[in-house]
Order: sequence, then C-alpha cells, then structure tokens
Amino acid sequence: MRSISFSKYNLACTAIAVITITISTHARANDYSSTLYGPLGLNTVPNARMDETGTVRAGVSTLDPYIHSWLGIQLAEPLSITVRQSAEISNLNDDADRLYPGADLKLRLMKETKTLPELSVGLQSAIGHKRLAGEYLALSKRYKDFDFTAGLGWGRYGSAAHFDNPLKILGSHFGKNRSLDGEMPNQPHDWFTGQDIGVFGGLEYFTPLKGLSVKLDYGADHYIAEQADTGFARPAPWSAGLNYKPASWIALGIAAQGNDKLMGRLSLQSPIKNWRDKDHQTRTEKRKPFRPYRTGLSLPSEMELAAAGEEVQLYDVETTLYNATGSLTLNEKHSTPRQIGHAAKHIANHAGPAIERIEIQPVKLGLYGPAIQIMRSGLENALGKKSGSAEEIWHSTEFLPLKKGILTKRHRPFDQGYGLKDVSFKLDTQISLSEEDSGTLHRTGIVIGSQAPEAFGFLDSFASFRINTSDNLDRLSEIRPRPALPVKSDIDLFTRRTIALDTAFSAFTHSFRSDLHMSLMGGYLEEMYGGAGGEVLYRPFDARWAIGAESFLAFKRDPETSLNMGYTGDSLLSGHVNGWYDIPEWDLTLNAKIGRYLAEDIGGTLSLQKRFHNGAKLEGYMTMTNQSDLDLFGGTTHADHGIRLSLPLGGFKYAPERASANITLAPFGRDIGQKLENPLPLYDVTESFSARHMAKYWNDITE
Repeated sequence: MRSISFSKYNLACTAIAVITITISTHARANDYSSTLYGPLGLNTVPNARMDETGTVRAGVSTLDPYIHSWLGIQLAEPLSITVRQSAEISNLNDDADRLYPGADLKLRLMKETKTLPELSVGLQSAIGHKRLAGEYLALSKRYKDFDFTAGLGWGRYGSAAHFDNPLKILGSHFGKNRSLDGEMPNQPHDWFTGQDIGVFGGLEYFTPLKGLSVKLDYGADHYIAEQADTGFARPAPWSAGLNYKPASWIALGIAAQGNDKLMGRLSLQSPIKNWRDKDHQTRTEKRKPFRPYRTGLSLPSEMELAAAGEEVQLYDVETTLYNATGSLTLNEKHSTPRQIGHAAKHIANHAGPAIERIEIQPVKLGLYGPAIQIMRSGLENALGKKSGSAEEIWHSTEFLPLKKGILTKRHRPFDQGYGLKDVSFKLDTQISLSEEDSGTLHRTGIVIGSQAPEAFGFLDSFASFRINTSDNLDRLSEIRPRPALPVKSDIDLFTRRTIALDTAFSAFTHSFRSDLHMSLMGGYLEEMYGGAGGEVLYRPFDARWAIGAESFLAFKRDPETSLNMGYTGDSLLSGHVNGWYDIPEWDLTLNAKIGRYLAEDIGGTLSLQKRFHNGAKLEGYMTMTNQSDLDLFGGTTHADHGIRLSLPLGGFKYAPERASANITLAPFGRDIGQKLENPLPLYDVTESFSARHMAKYWNDITE
C-alpha cells in the first residue's frame, strides 16, 4: 500500500449543521468583533463575517431590557455556533425577571471576492426561546477601511415588517403567522416564516488608531414582544458606537441606541490552534543524535536498549541482510510520525552498514496499524546530514498491511514499568447556558486515572477516580420532576459525593487486520453506568470513511452507595451503528450514529469534530430520537445537543504529561438521546494509525 500525496489527508472536521455567512479578502478575520448577541457583526445586527477556524469567543453585553452572556466557537471555516443566555433585567442590581436561552448558528454560503460580497445565513435561537429568535441573510463587502453590511431578517430581525416575506412563493408554510413570543421553544418549522421581513444594514470603519473601529447600523427589531408584555418603549432603530481591541484576545464595545439607551459589550477570544502544543515541554530535551555514518554490527538488542533510554517503547526488533523490523508501542504524548522517527533513529544508529529499509509496526492498546517502511538513506539525509526533508522521506515511505503472526504479540518492555508518567489528570467541566428555569448550571471535577499492567498477556485494565470540586445542581430535583427510572436526569445525586469511582474496567482488543479492529470490555464503564459490551471498526488506511458498530448491556449505578459502586437493579441494552467521513478542505470529521439509546428510545446523532495540530479537539453534536423529554419551557423535546472541547495541558510548566481540560456545553438532566460513553472508542484509538494523522503530523518525523 503506497502512501499518497503529502497534503491529501490534511483534512478537516466540523461541527453541527446549520447556517452562517461572512466575507473578507482585504481584512483579517480577527479585525471583526461581536454583536450584542455574540456572533460577529455591528452593534445590534449581524454581518456575514467568520472567525478563524477554531476561535473561541466568550462575552457579556447589556442593552435595556436584557443582559446577554455567550460562548461562541468557529467550528469550521464556514460554520460558527454560539450558546447564549439572555436575562430580562433593566436594573443591574436586580435579579432577572426571565431567562431566554438559545443556540445560534451561522453558515457562510459564499466567500468574498474582488467583485462579490461575502454571503452568510444565520439563525438566532435556532434552538431556544421564541422571544429572541430570528433568521437572517447577510451580505458584507470590504472597501479599504470600510466594511459594509446589508441583510434581510425574519422573526425578531424582521419585526419592522418592511416587506412581504419573499419565501411565500415557495409555499404557504413560509407565509404563516409567526408568534414572536410564547412558552414553546423555537423549532425548525418556525425558521424563515412570517408574513413580513425586515431590512437591516450598516458599516464598520477601521480607524488609523490600532484596534479602534466605528460601528454604525440600522436594525429592523421593533421589540414587539417587550411592548406587548411590559409596555416597554422601544428604542430608535439606529445605533452608533466604538469597538476597541487593546489586544487580540479582548474587545470592548460601547454604543448609543437611539437617543436614550446605551449598549455595552465585553468579549474575550482566542484561536484554539494558539493553545500551547502538548509536546512543548519535550521539544528542548537533549536526545541522542542520529549518526550520519554507517559502522559496526547490526545489533537488535542495542537498538531496543538505546530506545528504552529515551522512553521509546521499541521491541521485537529483527534484522535480515537489508531489512530491520520492529514493533513500537505508541503513547499519547507525541504524534505517531515523531515516535516513528525516534524509533527509526535508534534502529539506524545500531544497524550496521548493510541495512537499507527500516520497517516499524505501530501498536496501541493491543491494536495494530499498517507497518511503516522507511528508507534509511532518507533519514540519514534529513537527520544526519541535514540535507533532506520530511517530505522527501514521505515520498519514499510505504504503508504495508498487517503481517500474519503478529497478532499474538502483545508486549510492553518490562524495564520501563508503570509510574506517574502513566497517570492521567483531567479537569472536567460541564456548563449549560441553555436553562430557562435556573440560569447557568455548572459542575467541575478532577478525574485521575491510570492503566494497570496487562493481565494474562491480553487484558488491559483501566481505573479512574472523580473528585467533585464544585457545582450548583442542588436544586435540579426541586425545579424539575424526576422520572421513576432516571437515565441521566439524576446527575445531581452523583455530584454530591466528593470522591467517587469514575471507571474501573478491563478490555480485550484485537486487530484482525490493520484496517479491522475489535474490542470487548466490562466493569464500571462511566460515571453513571457499568456493564459489558464491545465494538467493531472497519477503517481502511487510505479511505476518508470508516464504519463500525457497538453494543452494551448497561447497569445503572446507585449514587447512594459507597463510591457510587452499587447498582440500582435497572438494566438495558443499547447499541449503535456508526459511520465516519473526513470532509475535504475543512479538516473535519462527520460522525453519524443510529440505534437505541439508554432510555430505550430510537434515533440518531450527528456530530462534527475538528482536531488541531496541538492536540486540541472540538466537537459539536445533535441527537434526535422518537421519545420526548421535558424541555426548558415546560413542553417536550425530541432533541439533545452540545459542544465539547478538549485541551491538552501537558505543554505547560509543572503540568503532568497526561493532563487535559475538557469543557462540555450541554443541557443538564436529559434522559432522551443519552448513550453509554464508550471508554475506549476504537475510532479515537486508531486515529494514530490513520493516513490523515500521518500526513498532518509528518513533519514531526524529523524532530
């Protein structure tokens, strides 16, 4: 199996499906700033612009009668998602009268060119309360230091009713009367509906003063719901304000809305790709050099010993006249190409003069990927003589199918043992801005875990403990009725125990071929469930797609028992068929699941995932099933959604090597659409073997 082009697998992953628009050829993405509601735009109206992929924005703003807080993520180049909580409050010293949560989406339809504007479509409160819901189509065009925006709005953005809804020609559905308030959530059948639409526009002028811009806009929001509810006096539709960025990570805004109201905004932002690389601490470590000359005898034992001295787990090295082969146990700390490069260096340094080809079989948790065959001369030129490059090594590298007989070899060098370097530390935080009855909910804990030595030569065992450090879920059972057989709506009971057993399970893994893998496991599989089950995965090396299936017999854990180790007696069978596809150009992975969830509901999940070179991962997901759950507005919903962000912390001084921070933005206490969290997902484990991973990190082979 030959390697393909160096850039073909520099792919992309994205996040949940929805809509936005942006433009910029003359301006940098970080020139732009948030609107009152969070997404990029002017003061109160959105524009078509997008952030740099992976940018995270958090902020707070106020304009009578609301205070808004938000967290937005640019999931892919054309797609951004914002989770927002809006509180109705006129006096900052008072408690909020009402809360209006929402999830906003923005999708770019067309990039700006010299002649054409940027075009984006957006949905405010695509999922959320109707009061702040509205859709828009925005155009933005840059001319020197001016950025012009114009758009059409529906819902809240169209309440000025400037024109008839043009979508009525597509069917009577779009022309139906649309409620701009009420206790039912905004849903897809409400999008782009209504008798009328509004027109909005404005401009932003980037002044010669660094970081300072002027924003002027004219909106179509007539505050219909507020006037009907409290007699609120709506402000004039125009606004004028300033935006100042003293640094790239902070933006301050102030604007006059008409003659009598003042808007204020603070936002913090940073691209995830700028997060410190997980390898940062080890890049300056002094390592043995690559010998640019060939001498001596071919000594496999010396190869393994020298590798062990640099914590490279190389074993079963064998040599023939021209070839040297060996197996390499991969770790999470470094990329596969970097580990392959280090292992190949130790083989070449002790290979004698005749060896020309070095073949290394990567192994991870008992699974095997394609063997990687590298020409020794390419390594000598790049690492020894400093006259070659990683790309030259790539063009002479071959990826070979798994050899027969290797399946029985599960080995970890005894002399490297187990220690603190194998202990993982995870700061686990979940936040929900999407709560109408209790404002922002949160919980934070520290999960400390480790892998035990292999048992019987084929079983891997894992265990972790959770320290619950803080949360505000104590009122969850008071404000929401708890079902007789909760799935995950009793999360507040699990957070009451300071220290609990998080996971404790054993797993058997097996690679039938380098593209076909299997796992079986049993024990305490996640915080709220134990059980037994397994997974199978077919993932061709040179394909953008993969398919698999998983099934678990799950047993509900009892939070009233010691360390949450007991069981309630409830059990159920869940299972899913899974599919993955790497989306070209965006460097995203689309994952689709369909099957049976823990509430015995049937449905599917779509997610988009982005992996960054520094080890960070960003994912957005949405689940729909045939059963309903209590929603945030007193009704029912068939959907669950969220955003997950994982950041490596090992690149920071004094941080443990296997430290990370996981942040989840998702509603608390849901029962429908919940699945047992597979503690050993094969797609993630085999990512180290994939062509995408190899190409993305191939430059690391010369480090």
